[in-house]
Amino acid sequence: MLAADEDIANKIVEVAKRRGSTVYQTVNDILEQALRVDGMGLALSEVIDTREKLEKAKNMGLTFTIERLLYEMMDIAHEQVEEKADALWLETGRWYGKYFSSKNSDAIKAFEEAMELLTLGNPVFIVERQDGGKLSVSCVGEQFTAGSTQMYDLFIQGAFETFGWELVKRDNSKGIIRLLFQEPR
Repeated sequence: MLAADEDIANKIVEVAKRRGSTVYQTVNDILEQALRVDGMGLALSEVIDTREKLEKAKNMGLTFTIERLLYEMMDIAHEQVEEKADALWLETGRWYGKYFSSKNSDAIKAFEEAMELLTLGNPVFIVERQDGGKLSVSCVGEQFTAGSTQMYDLFIQGAFETFGWELVKRDNSKGIIRLLFQEPR
């Protein structure tokens, strides 16, 4: 015998009806999946959060690729057609800046959250407001190559310019992007 909050029990009944299943089978299916997730050493909330991120990435037009291959291709483009590649990344950043501005009341916060999806591996992306109307943006990725560092820099610059911020300082090295923006007056 299982006990559940009345609101949850009613929702289970709705789910069962929608699936054309019995409440018994629906509860067993839910519990089976919860146990499967637990057996993987995960929390159900983690699995759901990850699924939401995948849906967000899909809706933003992102696709999965082999990380090392992407970074190497970015380096090749950087070396062979630097001007064109740089222009493309800057323009793409501006496009995503417009995308986030049109879909969110706080475009910077939405962009910050999306950078988890837009950068591969485990980069750290931080946006910090500073005194005097300045905004510090940092992105550190140990897998970043010289070319990918520059291209992600331009992507970020393009987005923040679209948000209305002016780039005043750039301090980058391979794998480390540090940009300082000034709020327009």
